[in-house]
Amino acid sequence: MLDFTKIQSLNKNTWFFRFKKFDENTYLITNDIAKYSYLTKEEFWDFISWNITSWEKYDELMAKGFIKNDSYEKDMALAYARKNQFLAYGPTLHIIVTTLRCNHKCSYCHAAVAPMTASEMDMDKETATKVVDTIFYTSSPDLTIEFQWGESLVNWDIVKYIVEYASIKAVHLSKRVTFALVTNLTLMDDEKLDYILENNIHISTSLDWDEETHNFNRTFKEANSFEKVTYWIKRINKEYEKRWIKQKVWALLTVTKKTLSKYKDVINTYVSLWLDWIFLRPLNPYWFAAADLERLGYTPEEFIDFYNKSMDYIVELNKEWIGFREILSWIFLSKILTDKDPNYLDERSPCWACIGQVAYNYDGKIYSCDEWRMLWRMWDDNFLMTEVSETWEETYKEMIESETTKVMVQVSTLDGLPWYNDSVYKPYIWVCPIHSYKTSWNIIPNYAKDNKKIIDYAVLDYLFKRLRNDEDKKVFEKWLWFEDKNVISQCESI
Repeated sequence: MLDFTKIQSLNKNTWFFRFKKFDENTYLITNDIAKYSYLTKEEFWDFISWNITSWEKYDELMAKGFIKNDSYEKDMALAYARKNQFLAYGPTLHIIVTTLRCNHKCSYCHAAVAPMTASEMDMDKETATKVVDTIFYTSSPDLTIEFQWGESLVNWDIVKYIVEYASIKAVHLSKRVTFALVTNLTLMDDEKLDYILENNIHISTSLDWDEETHNFNRTFKEANSFEKVTYWIKRINKEYEKRWIKQKVWALLTVTKKTLSKYKDVINTYVSLWLDWIFLRPLNPYWFAAADLERLGYTPEEFIDFYNKSMDYIVELNKEWIGFREILSWIFLSKILTDKDPNYLDERSPCWACIGQVAYNYDGKIYSCDEWRMLWRMWDDNFLMTEVSETWEETYKEMIESETTKVMVQVSTLDGLPWYNDSVYKPYIWVCPIHSYKTSWNIIPNYAKDNKKIIDYAVLDYLFKRLRNDEDKKVFEKWLWFEDKNVISQCESI
């Protein structure tokens, strides 16, 4: 029989927490402000029965919000608001597709790009003006405009027009705007580079390990794609250094089956180019990748093995004073070890769609995120928010009040999803409605079959295991010393 007197007494002193048995003698507990603690089996049973005998553990649990005190409600409300401050603003990341044309045909591409001859799929100046007006009507004081899909440098004049027009509006409306350019770098030249550097446009590209693998994944018939991208990475980083600009090219890896056994070579390639970090991202099952998963894909277990080996190697490099980070881990560690959420749009609840990221197609159609825009190229337009109107007030109102916005917020908020809400890792993870839609044809995720959840849980298992070792924890804490204000937007969607 349940002893309701004990339960009532317990609730007066402890607050809601989630837990899992971490190993034979350890429980991991977390709460809604993403604090955590390890408890031995004995401590865990003492904690839930309110019989804590270790005053050192008592003080830790009190400080982390697992035990109530007189100021508990106030402290927790402030901490929760700080962790979720991204909910106070409208969309911050605005992806503009200036063209669908691209000179590459990547094996895993899920953007469904158009051939270089399809100039009718370029954004025109009138549409670009309406898009920028809409962006600056949103409520966020900090804006990132990112150019991507297909190859943004193809429609270079419109990229420059948007940068210049948006910069003028930012001054008049007292908003901060950052520009990011996603490019394969094959059309880069000195004139474009000088403009990019003068206007502080951050550059993102893709680098899939060595020459053979990169060229296999990222087909470019006109030249050697690997030679082009590595040349420009080195060249641009030298220009940054020469001009005393404290940043580097952001290079992102997409892991395919060919990559799995070569984790050291992948990391060494990035280190040899003096890049600061690598993002170990699993393959998305969209478009071309979905059609060729047998050749490109792998099981969640295979990716987890690749991730664990890669992280072991990266941690050892850091112990040898080579400052090099893995970004998915960095995002989770920011949530775990700091009081603020890094607001990486792919790892938050609710997800980025509609309220964090918006995608503007070349023709003026506005989608909840770039992944849903890509689905339009697969003849599925169900997640269109609206189209740019004559006035930006009207456009923004239609965006925010659209049925798509309401649905996306609802299905990506973990608090309303069974099992996800109960998980010890709930403060750190997210769900992706498009991933659910493409793998199960339901935007509401199936917990038992969610491969993305399996990978996220395994990554968090790895990190929490490492955090129990003081030397490893110091490595991770050092990663968080860096002020990477732009890294989040740069690695969203390449």
